[in-house]
Amino acid sequence: MISSDHLNFTTPTKSSSPDFEVGTKNTSSFSVYCTQCSHSIQYPVHQLFITPAIANSPTETQTSTPELMMPNKIHACEICSKVYSRPSTLKTHMRKHTGEKPFDCNICGKSFAEKGNLKTHLRIHTGEKPFECNFCAKKFTTQGHLTDHFRKHVNDRPFKCNECGDCFMRSSTLKIHMRIHTGERPYKCEFCGKGFSESGNLKTHMRIHTGERPYVCEFEGCKKAFKTKGHLIDHLKTKQHLDEQV
Repeated sequence: MISSDHLNFTTPTKSSSPDFEVGTKNTSSFSVYCTQCSHSIQYPVHQLFITPAIANSPTETQTSTPELMMPNKIHACEICSKVYSRPSTLKTHMRKHTGEKPFDCNICGKSFAEKGNLKTHLRIHTGEKPFECNFCAKKFTTQGHLTDHFRKHVNDRPFKCNECGDCFMRSSTLKIHMRIHTGERPYKCEFCGKGFSESGNLKTHMRIHTGERPYVCEFEGCKKAFKTKGHLIDHLKTKQHLDEQV
């Protein structure tokens, strides 16, 4: 493992000699060597900076191999080996591994790993919604939420499942959907070990162990509490409460 205190690397040495095509991801790798020790890290070609070779004629342009261009310094994560051109970007990335969240909301105390995420969060408290839909004038706190909303107007579902052909408006929804095919359940209960494909399902499950019932019936004299919003809705549809609503 290469230590983070000497991440000044020399130009990489090719460990294989594939034919390159500009704009394609090649699975061959290059070795990046540390200038202060004998350690090296192997990186896939598509993680490095590839630019076309400078050619003097159309013939040379067609047959020449792209040059591999590296910045003077690269900064590699010593945990997952992702590479960044700026030390500040690597520092932010490292918080994914360490769990560090140095930016605190001064209203509710919630913490964030990035300053930009805190800025977005503060709009919950201020009510600011700077992103407006051109179709219906509805406003949103983030550009991403506006983009998701806009796709509903035009029925745009650009993220397609290669297994079953289902299409989705968000890449994150497709990622969750793929777990149906792969069987992946990355969210594990710390009490019983049961796995879930979505974090929200784990959160609901945890209430079995903790006894938490956050959804409370607001009818006077009832105040029954439930683990899920769906159970509360079912409760409100009972004859007793339907008669009270008439």
